[in-house]
Amino acid sequence: MTRIGFFAITAAALTALQGVSAHYQLTYPESRGFDEAREPLAPCGGFDSVSNRSEFPLKGGFMQINSGHTDYTYEVKVVTDNANPSTDDFNSGTTVAKGSRPYPAEACLPVDLSSVSNASAGTNATLQITYNGGDGTLYQCADVTLTENPSSFNSSRCVNADGSDPTASSSADGSSSDENGASAGVRAAVGGVFAAAIAAAFTISA
Repeated sequence: MTRIGFFAITAAALTALQGVSAHYQLTYPESRGFDEAREPLAPCGGFDSVSNRSEFPLKGGFMQINSGHTDYTYEVKVVTDNANPSTDDFNSGTTVAKGSRPYPAEACLPVDLSSVSNASAGTNATLQITYNGGDGTLYQCADVTLTENPSSFNSSRCVNADGSDPTASSSADGSSSDENGASAGVRAAVGGVFAAAIAAAFTISA
């Protein structure tokens, strides 16, 4: 193999890793809007108007995200009874989930609103996720209406890519139980793909 071929394989491996180290997307409940280039804009990733409200449970809810980073921290805040919360509103909002994840792809972030003041069935609210994978804080929001037993809320969407129990993933005080063997295995696999590609390139070019 020529040097050009070697560097092509190396570049492909780096590109694959770069794809893992991208931004994140809120996949459930419905996001107010998503534009990767605008995610750094507070408070809702560049989307400043309420679009559509989804039903969200007062207790036992969650937010599902798809992360491009292999390690990141997150915080979920809620603002109630405000048609279009500002950055200042979220700064003084209630933190309902906070933690970190050491693996990429799908992650379920449990959110319990049962102890939030002014949160009751029929209340309109906006949930904000702030996310940092090492390249700055990113924002996304979901506009919801709180209810005791939402018929349209799909609990089966709550999945962690590392196979860990979603119900034991995080808490509002920042504790997290995500650092487990399965998570380490996912990170090792990502590193292994890159290492294998480089090793193969060296072998072929020898």
